[in-house]
Amino acid sequence: MKTLFAKLSGISTALLNFYLPILKQLFASGVAAMLPIALEIVRSLADTDKTGSQKREAAVKKLTMAASELGINATESLIRLTIESAVQKLKLDEE
Repeated sequence: MKTLFAKLSGISTALLNFYLPILKQLFASGVAAMLPIALEIVRSLADTDKTGSQKREAAVKKLTMAASELGINATESLIRLTIESAVQKLKLDEE
C-alpha cells in the first residue's frame, strides 16, 4: 500500500518510509484535535488589520493556550504546523 501511494504521489519509498512514522506520531499527538480549533482561530484573525506575521503569532499564542487547556503537550513547531495547515485549508475553501 505504501509503495503504491509513493508511486502515485511521485514520492520515493525511502522518503515515505522516513516521514510516515513522524506524521503518524504528529497526528496521534494532537494535530487532529487541534486543527478544528486552529481553523476557528485563523478565521477570527482573518479580518483584523494586523499583518500576516502578527496574525500568525497571535494564532500561535491562542492555540498554545487552547492545547494546554485540552491537556495536549504540543511543541511550538507542531502548533505552527497546525496553524499553517489551517491557513492553507481556509485559502483552499475560498477558491
